Amino acid sequence: MNSTPVQHNNEVSNYKQLIKKIEEYKQLGNQEFSKYDKTNDNLNKRAITYYSLGIECFNNNFEILKNNNINNNENEEEEKELKKLVSIIYSNLSLCFINGYEIDKALEFAIKGIEIDSYNSKCHYRKSLCNQYMCNFKESFKSINDALDSINNNNNNKVIDKSLKHIIENERKEIEKKLKKLEKEEKECKDRIKEDFEQFQQFPIELVWREGFGRCVLASEDLPKGTMVLRVSPFASVLEDHKIEKNCGFCFKKINKSDRINQTCKICKNHLLCSQCSKDQYAKDYHKEECDILNFLKEYYPSSQTRDFRFMFRVLLNVIKDKNFKKSQSLSSYSSSSSSSSSFSSSSSSSSFKSFSKENQSKQWLNHENPFIFDSYKYLINLSRTLDKVQPEQMEAFKRSAQSVITIFNKLRGPKFFDECGVTIDEIIEIYSIVLSNGHEMLHPLNCHTYGLGIFPTGSYLNHSCLPNAFWYNDDQGMMVFRTLRSIKKGEEILTSYTDITTECSERRKHLLKQYFFFCQCQQCKFQSQLTDQSCSSCKNQLLNSTIHYKLSNTNNNNNNNYNINNLIDGSGFNYKCLKCNTINKQLESINPSSYFTNQHDQRTFKKINLLINIMQQRHQSIATNIINTNNEYLMKGMPDHIVYKEITNALEQSMILNPSKVSADQVFTNSLIQYYFRLFQTLKLEKPNDTHQLQSIKTKILQLLTPIIHLPSSHHKTSIEKKLKF
Repeated sequence: MNSTPVQHNNEVSNYKQLIKKIEEYKQLGNQEFSKYDKTNDNLNKRAITYYSLGIECFNNNFEILKNNNINNNENEEEEKELKKLVSIIYSNLSLCFINGYEIDKALEFAIKGIEIDSYNSKCHYRKSLCNQYMCNFKESFKSINDALDSINNNNNNKVIDKSLKHIIENERKEIEKKLKKLEKEEKECKDRIKEDFEQFQQFPIELVWREGFGRCVLASEDLPKGTMVLRVSPFASVLEDHKIEKNCGFCFKKINKSDRINQTCKICKNHLLCSQCSKDQYAKDYHKEECDILNFLKEYYPSSQTRDFRFMFRVLLNVIKDKNFKKSQSLSSYSSSSSSSSSFSSSSSSSSFKSFSKENQSKQWLNHENPFIFDSYKYLINLSRTLDKVQPEQMEAFKRSAQSVITIFNKLRGPKFFDECGVTIDEIIEIYSIVLSNGHEMLHPLNCHTYGLGIFPTGSYLNHSCLPNAFWYNDDQGMMVFRTLRSIKKGEEILTSYTDITTECSERRKHLLKQYFFFCQCQQCKFQSQLTDQSCSSCKNQLLNSTIHYKLSNTNNNNNNNYNINNLIDGSGFNYKCLKCNTINKQLESINPSSYFTNQHDQRTFKKINLLINIMQQRHQSIATNIINTNNEYLMKGMPDHIVYKEITNALEQSMILNPSKVSADQVFTNSLIQYYFRLFQTLKLEKPNDTHQLQSIKTKILQLLTPIIHLPSSHHKTSIEKKLKF
């Protein structure tokens, strides 16, 4: 962060005066920090401003004082005290930015604090945390060791901060565990590259391990847009609760209403098989393994949301099959202890206890025109998990859920079922954690409505970018299919997205850090983090975050040297300097929404997109009355929905103009464009049904976007899409 020196009339003639002045800034920053709402995860800007003013005060005066006292040895101790104070402020700044999820800035200030005082253990500790969030675990381990060394070897510390030392020692143990886990993951990845060479050779990809990135999937040849790069079978998947009585429980295709009664399981009445899957022995046996469980859930939890329970049951049933086959045991020996009403019996399920391997999967899968990658349990358990980051209350929830799963299994399969299967509660909790980080909702490609949930281990190998070059969907067999959004060169990494990439940069980074525990440093985030939504008050040029500095308020008399330091800042204290005309602009706490609909606004920040989406969300919740000020009446209730959606699609289309990545919106936001063009289509059909020309134009656009990325002609969603696009 660049800063412009603050000009004021208070002269500093010695180190003592400078220390006193900087200490005042620090205390004011501490006051702001202490009263800041801990549930607010936005930047504590007032604390940052006071701390930064203290740093500026040091930068403006230190070298001058040092040169004036170059031969005065009596000032050495005061200089050390001064540097220690400034290093503490840098550490505090680092913490503010960590709490505000701006990890790159937090790291910058931690490093500066260390440069001033190498014994500042908190700076070393925060540098370690930042490196963890940036996935630089070796550098993080080095920094945490430096933090411990600074505590143990600092002769200036007469009393060691035992609580801080305890925190750092515990963090060191966690990082050490992570490094060992990464070593294991690296070995497992390299082993899989050798063992599963034939599976991966079916696709134009190469699986590699990269330091700092982990598993990476690269293009093994030049790939045109729409190329299928990967197809992965689910380790387990389930329908959403509202789809159980409408869709096939194996392939998830929708079943005609007139056929549903005949396709429903006569025992549990909680599962359907389509005409094709009802002829597939694997699909039938797959249900027999869970029939008694579904019957139990329907009887005892008829109105409850059971998706996550059903999902874990399917995951665990496959885990048990895999583990027991490897132990040369048969699950059928346990079924004798089940109740007589259970469909889980040796006579009905013997065929389903073959090895959990690719060759024993569904004949529909094996005979399909497209190849697929099959994942055994060891590839599931090798995925990244968040167990070490889980909060205590969430861990308790995991334990309760795991215990509930065990209780139901033991009730239906006998009290020693899990013990004899070799599955522990700790293992179930670990699987919960893996699913939390790697589970994928199954979405309709047109309206993005969720119809299922699955875990596709190899599908989780693709890394994240806010400028993805690949898109995934689920095909007619419930498999996860990745296709290219644009041309990809040989050797280029194939990337997908883990979040809604049309949200603003700060929100994306925050979500990824909270959910996946990494700070996104992709090209898009680095670019957008420099942009602001504010224009210069003088020349209307866009202001940049790189020009932030901290300015004193003008409430003090210029001729009065004895100003009140408590009145130094207005609002947040953040200001921008225009690079075009040098005007200083106070950061606005809120910006008039009308500015988002002028030519001056930069669409690349996504602010306009999210404002419009928020308007529609508020409308649908029937609380849109005063969403924005009344001077913008056309954005209020009087503005037709289809016009708002047209604004959203236009903003999306324009958002990549002048972006340094040089890719167009339809090569990045394909899924979002489809979703909002479809909403435009729906609302236009309701509000202007006679505008067939525009309806046809939007329909054509949607089909142009859909066709290459889901191979529309052969998609099982084709009939549904055609029906939804009728007018």
